[in-house]
Order: sequence, then C-alpha cells, then structure tokens
Amino acid sequence: MKISLVGVANCRDLGGIATPYGTIAYNRLLRSGELSNAKQTDVDTLLCHKLQRIVDLRTAEEIQRNPDVAIDGVLPICLPILPRTTFGITFENSTGEAIAQRLEIGLERMRQKGETPLLHMQDLYQRFVQTEFCQHAYGSFLKLLANSPVEGATLWHCTAGKDRVGTCTALLLWCLGCTEEQIFDDYLETNRSCSQNHASVLKKVEQFVHGEKFQLVQTLLKVDKTYLQKFFQTIHAQFGSVAKFVEACGVSQQEIENLRKNYLC
Repeated sequence: MKISLVGVANCRDLGGIATPYGTIAYNRLLRSGELSNAKQTDVDTLLCHKLQRIVDLRTAEEIQRNPDVAIDGVLPICLPILPRTTFGITFENSTGEAIAQRLEIGLERMRQKGETPLLHMQDLYQRFVQTEFCQHAYGSFLKLLANSPVEGATLWHCTAGKDRVGTCTALLLWCLGCTEEQIFDDYLETNRSCSQNHASVLKKVEQFVHGEKFQLVQTLLKVDKTYLQKFFQTIHAQFGSVAKFVEACGVSQQEIENLRKNYLC
C-alpha cells in the first residue's frame, strides 16, 4: 500500500500481502526512499503509521551528505548494504550539473568495461549476492527484524528506495513465504510509485545532458525486472537456493520462523 508523502519518495506499507503462513500486518513493515527532505506533514503521517524505528541502508558518505530528518521517539539505525557509494543508485538528490558530471565518469567506466547501462545495473545486483559485505548486511537486516521487533513499524530506506531496499525487501518477502510473483510485483511497484520523482530528476538534468546521457539517467532511475532476476539467478548459481543464501547470510530457520511470527497475522 502506497503512503503518500510530500518530501519522501517511494514510501509503501507491505501490509496486506497474503502468504501461506498468514497476511503481513499493517503498520509494521515500511519501505521508502531517504528521509532527508521529509516535511512535518510526512513525519506526522509516518507516526500515524506507528513508526518506531528507521533502518538507513545508505553509506556513511550518503548519510553525511543528506542526513535523515530526526524524529522524536523514533530509533535510527545505520546498516549500510554497500561499503561505498556506487554510481547508478545514489544521485537522486544531486543538482542537474552534478549528475551530469557523474554521468561523464560513469559512462567512461562503462565504456572501459564494455558495459551498457542495463548490464551495469545487472552487474550491481550480481555483486549484491557475491560480496561478503553485502551478505553480512542482508543477514543483519533480517536478523534485526527477526530478533528485535518493535511494537510499531520499522521503516528501511536507501536513497530512492529501489535497489538496496528492493533486494532487502525481496529477501524479507521470501522469508515470509511470498511467491515469486508477489516479490516481483512489489519490486516493480517502484516504477509506478516514483514516477513523479523521476520526472523531477529528468527536468533537473535536461539542460545539462542529452542523447545517450539522458537515456542513461532514464535507465538508472527505474528498476527493471532483469535486475532482480539477475539477483536470484546469481543466488541459485552460487548457493543452490534462496534458502542456502539466507543461511549463508547468517539467518537461521528459527529466525525465519520469528519473522513470520512477528509480522504475519
């Protein structure tokens, strides 16, 4: 369910998704983009959804550059999924000129590797699986929800709430018993939920970038089904199953059962 906010993109409540083990409870599991531009009305809305904890999946550099708005009574937790800022997922709050400069650098790197924008993002999702830092972070995220539930809602976010949040949410939904179709439906909802934000970014950059660069921004703003497919394909290729990957991230079967007990009704 979309939560309409003024200064926060892509905010949704996972409540209402049905699984064989029960239905995800409302006001318990929220996902979004960063909260650095949250307005007081946004804070009031989130508190109405019983927000008690925020898990920031961004790097220390991103947090320092665009810190979240502090909310009284809400616990902030820093849990970066990536060890460093990565081109393609972290420029939504930059100026148009700054984005153009980063595109020059990013395009040159892709040319050197022989990558297209699509292959660049698929490679990122592959690295999400292969990198030990990411595995540990996914495990820490799931274990936090499993072992330290709060009475109200936990919200997790990155910059735009699409890639790092998207993969964390996909693993969480798998643990809760969701089908592949449900997992991909939630993932692709980002494109609909962020359409206004995408238009705003494109307007910022249109005077600075054209042609190939403008198309690159369009590609990087959105999620694509093939990205999450690459994520799961890499999991199956290297670990044999999602269950084995979750186990490699340090999450036990008991903790999966805790997740279902904590968030399904």
